[in-house]
Amino acid sequence: MTTPAAFLFDGDTLSLEKLVQLSSGKIACDLSRAAWDNVAEGRRIVMRAVADGSAYYGVNTGVGSQKDIGVQAADFASFNDHIIVAEATDMPGAAFAPTVVRGALAVMLNNAATGRLGLRPDLVRRMLRLFHCADMPEVRSGTSSGMADLGPLAQLALPLVGRSLDGGAPLIEGPYDLAEKEAVSLINCNAFVLSHGAHVMAEAARLAIAFDLAAALSLEAFRGNLSYYRAEMRPGYRNPHQLASCRQINHALRGARLWQDGEARFLQDPLSFRFATRVGGTVKLALAQATAIYQDDLNCVCDNPVVSLETGSLVTGINMDSTPLTYATDGLRQAIAMAAAVSTERSLKVQHAGFSGLPLGLAQPCRADGGVQNLIISYLGVARQAELRGLAAPVLLDCAHALADGIEDVSGLGPLSVARTEQVIAFAWQIVSVEMIIASWALALRGLETSEMGQTTGAIYTKLRPFLPIGTEGRNVFDMSGPIDCVSAPEFVQPYQI
Repeated sequence: MTTPAAFLFDGDTLSLEKLVQLSSGKIACDLSRAAWDNVAEGRRIVMRAVADGSAYYGVNTGVGSQKDIGVQAADFASFNDHIIVAEATDMPGAAFAPTVVRGALAVMLNNAATGRLGLRPDLVRRMLRLFHCADMPEVRSGTSSGMADLGPLAQLALPLVGRSLDGGAPLIEGPYDLAEKEAVSLINCNAFVLSHGAHVMAEAARLAIAFDLAAALSLEAFRGNLSYYRAEMRPGYRNPHQLASCRQINHALRGARLWQDGEARFLQDPLSFRFATRVGGTVKLALAQATAIYQDDLNCVCDNPVVSLETGSLVTGINMDSTPLTYATDGLRQAIAMAAAVSTERSLKVQHAGFSGLPLGLAQPCRADGGVQNLIISYLGVARQAELRGLAAPVLLDCAHALADGIEDVSGLGPLSVARTEQVIAFAWQIVSVEMIIASWALALRGLETSEMGQTTGAIYTKLRPFLPIGTEGRNVFDMSGPIDCVSAPEFVQPYQI
């Protein structure tokens, strides 16, 4: 633990940005005093419900299709342990990043802080102990269909009962017996979708700025017409997200010679240049909508049954459905795919002699080899674009039906939507890097001094130029990982964001 200041979970004010910060494991956390009071009251309500002899789902009955089979009081501890271990079934595959796992645990703690799960305070304290561990348990990804992250949450809960996925030493000593309702409450939410989604959207926010910066660099390289980026055009923009992209591109080009009369090559540029603010603004719009939807779910109560502090009873819960989250990330993914396609089009125009006025393939004049054409940079970008496009289709309508013998007949597929969005973003970083590489190559051939470029576009060119084998093509294999890692690094976009 390196940061002494504590963050207090209260079940109401956790933000996506704070969730990503908490995922680092560098912030000490606790529950607020009011939250601890709610936890205690929620547990008292559970115990009164158990004492009244009525049947309550997952409390004194089985779960899923076994919901009508009762559980005797003497078997409560073993029943809860068996639920966790059984639903932790391990299907081989990739694991979530530790930051996503810790973030999921933060979501669970925030949920528990409402008191509406009915967990014992002692179990919540044990969850806090796990949160503060240096390591996180291994949890498989790709194993949830989006009606509560049952498998991943059960694997995350294993250390809480003194177990581990691989049978090795647990992160917290055990054994530890769970009490009435606790097993079902530990696995009945969308904590992994929310945590994974928060990290993906943080990455998407940086990517949205990178699309604008790439468009500005391509405009510089193409000698594009900036008339529609001038400040006097802004009153015609009613979409604030489009306006944000316009301001970002304008800011990147401040001080550029390109603003002067007679610098633009064409009266009207191809649409991929003219529509950069519309498309870039759509990415920002989709991101804002997705953020709002995820933010709402982050602080909603997700469990089944839910403890009603108002009525002192247990009621059926419904918020484990991930349909709103899938809708949000499906839209974001499609907007990013469109922006990537437009980025590819700009790249192709910049290297096209008929549009740019530069030598064929951006090779040295009169050379039969060399340039970005012989390095097949645009081919690689188009190949990535094809992969990205295949991942961009919405998954919301691919709902898997009739699970648990037909009792659970709808699944929102939120985890799949988030995972595909993460893949799309990874490909999009490569595509936007290709655009910047080709634009920088064109700027080098134009012989412009960085003092003649925009302050930001000139700085980007200066960073990327050392990676480019201009004039030495074919002597060594061009490793594109250098410029791609440079562009996609968190610190690349930050200095230029407005």
